[in-house]
Amino acid sequence: MISDKSNNSPFSKSEYDNRLNKIKKEMTLKNIEVLLDSDPANIYYTTGYDAVSYYTPQIMIISIYHSEPILLVRDIDVLAVKIRTELNSDSIHGWNDSFVDNETSHPFEKAVELIIELELKECQIGIEIDAGMTTFDDINFLKKHLKNKITECRRLINFVRIVKSDNEIKYMRQAGKITEHAMQAGFSAMSEGVRESDVIAKIYHAFIAGTEEYGGDYPSNPPVMPTGNRSATPHLTWSDEALIKDQNLTLELSGARHRYHCPLARTVYIGKTPPKDLVDATKYAIEGIHETLEAIAPGMSLSEVHMAWDKVNKKRNLGKTSRLGYSVGCSFPPSWLERTASIRAEDKTNLEPNMTFHLIAGIWKNKWGAEVSETFQVTNLGASLLCNLSQEIHHIK
Repeated sequence: MISDKSNNSPFSKSEYDNRLNKIKKEMTLKNIEVLLDSDPANIYYTTGYDAVSYYTPQIMIISIYHSEPILLVRDIDVLAVKIRTELNSDSIHGWNDSFVDNETSHPFEKAVELIIELELKECQIGIEIDAGMTTFDDINFLKKHLKNKITECRRLINFVRIVKSDNEIKYMRQAGKITEHAMQAGFSAMSEGVRESDVIAKIYHAFIAGTEEYGGDYPSNPPVMPTGNRSATPHLTWSDEALIKDQNLTLELSGARHRYHCPLARTVYIGKTPPKDLVDATKYAIEGIHETLEAIAPGMSLSEVHMAWDKVNKKRNLGKTSRLGYSVGCSFPPSWLERTASIRAEDKTNLEPNMTFHLIAGIWKNKWGAEVSETFQVTNLGASLLCNLSQEIHHIK
């Protein structure tokens, strides 16, 4: 018989309790008594719920007057919540399957019913309007039926998540090992005549196989591997074309462990001698990465971090105008971003120990691109890399 209690949660109940207390503190600061959030990463962070059920409406209700969150999912996913979380049964609710893709009704009718049953309708209610997997229809339905005392929230829980616990850092470091294995698997599969899709197949095997000590999770982003002229833009995936001689490419990917990610990007050249402009761009990108990492210290702003990079950017005439990086941690498709702080000139967020960022020195020109990135942890001493892999061009002769 399947137990209705999780016996393999990656975090302790006390850690979930601590997270919930932090969320409630932020709610109180914003005068919110009840928070409604449908972001699967925020639900996972708060409850431990992890299932591929986010393609239909689901919602977490957090009340400052209740000791644990209330989770509303599709009926057939109620058992998944019982398996994956330590929530009490009376905190787990399902909506009837007749609501699936029904144009005349909405599953959040049940959410409104729950709020009324729990005598929370007259409370100040916050609705997360910028959550992953939440539709315009979802938000409008809740606003229409709850009406008074509605506060629109933007990423309240996301910003609570930005400082990681030691356990979260542990899983990000494990994800980093999987990232290293996946990147090396991709390199090993590359040679003239090999299809791009076959390279990616080896990478996906490494994602899931993980290491001898632990397996991997599915990543929130697919790997991106633009080749040749296509490398002038960073977010193309792969084709079934063969790799050819005298071709450059960039490879950006992330392993995942318990939904925690550790992205990494590298530049590859297939052929006898990489062109000088590609070599120089990669060398200067590495210089910028090193200068930026050396400058990092707790208490400095992300704007100041960006200034360290921009000195190299201007000195070497790299022409990078996009942001330099962003916070990462636990995530679900379609992105491994936490969607909070960014490393750019206008972001005044101050660094704290156990924040984690993906730092990307991507140089994209008209017909080629070079990319070097690192995921790092802010420590009391500065920045600590979560992967260990050469930043130089990977040269396949």
